[in-house]
Amino acid sequence: MTSFTTPTISGAWKHMYNPNHSKFTQRFYWINRNRWYTNDHTLVKTSDGIWHGYGIIGFRIFKQAFAWIIEQNLFHISSPTLYSDSWIEHDYVLTAKRSQGEKFLWAPHAIKVEDKLYMFYSVGNIRPFAKVVASHGNIHLVTSKDGITWIRDERNPQFSGPGHARDTMLLQINGEYYIYYTQTVDDKDKHSCIAVRRSKDLKQWSGPKIVQTQPWKRWHWAGNAESPFVVQKGEIFYLFTCLAQESYNRTAVYWSHDPEYFPLSNHVCDLPTHASEILFEGKEGWFITNTGWDKKGLFIAPLTWE
Repeated sequence: MTSFTTPTISGAWKHMYNPNHSKFTQRFYWINRNRWYTNDHTLVKTSDGIWHGYGIIGFRIFKQAFAWIIEQNLFHISSPTLYSDSWIEHDYVLTAKRSQGEKFLWAPHAIKVEDKLYMFYSVGNIRPFAKVVASHGNIHLVTSKDGITWIRDERNPQFSGPGHARDTMLLQINGEYYIYYTQTVDDKDKHSCIAVRRSKDLKQWSGPKIVQTQPWKRWHWAGNAESPFVVQKGEIFYLFTCLAQESYNRTAVYWSHDPEYFPLSNHVCDLPTHASEILFEGKEGWFITNTGWDKKGLFIAPLTWE
C-alpha cells in the first residue's frame, strides 16, 4: 500500500503584498483603491539570497476582472526571507508588448539555473475575437541575471495550446525539465486539463501530454484545472491544482509515482486557497501562498506534511 503524506496549512497567513497600498496603483487615482488584486504569481531566489516575487496585478471593474483588458503588468516584490510581512515593492518588472504578440501578462513561473533566471508566462492570443472566445494561448519566455532586468527570448512564443493555455510551472526531474500548464483537451473538447511538456535545455520542448483531465466542463477556458503546481517528495509527486470554475478557493491535491499521470482517484485533500505556489526554504521549511480576485493581495503561510 502506498504511503503518502498530506499537506496541511499549519500557521498564520502573512500579508506579503497589498496592491491597494501600492504607490504604483495610486497613479490611477480614479480607480477605487479597494478594487486592486493580485493573482497567479511566482517566487524565486536569486544568487544573492534575495527572494523575488512576480505576478498578475489588476483591478475589478464589476464582480470579476475582465483580465484581458486590465492585466498588462507583472508586479515585483522582494525580501531576504519568505515568511515575512515586510516585502519591498518595486516597479512593474514587465509590461505587455502588443507589438510582440502580448495581449496581457498572466501567470509567470521562474526557476534559477546556475546564475540565470528563466521565467515563462502566458500572453493570450491576438487573433480577432480571442477576447471573448478562448483560443490557443501562447507561452513566452524572458531571462534575467539579477531578477530585475528581463530580456524577452527571440524565439517567442515558445509553444501554444488550446483553451488559452496558461499557468505554467517548471520542475526539474532527473536532469530534465517538465513544464506543466492549464489547457482544454483540444479545440472541441472543453474539459479542463493539465498538460506537460519536457525539455533538456529549456529551449526545445516536446509535444504536450495530458497528465490529468477534470470531469467538469464549461466554456472554453479550462477554468477547473488552473494554477498547477507539482512537488516531489521522495518517490511521490504531488499535484496541486485550483478547481476555480467549480469553487474559486479550492485547491485539490493528488499524488502519483508518475509525474506524467495523476489519476483523479489519487485525491489526497483539498485546501481553501486559490492560485497557490508551494515553496521550500532550507532554513524556514515549507510554505504555501494564496491570492485571487476576492482578496486584497498575496499571502503566505507555513505548510507541513502529515
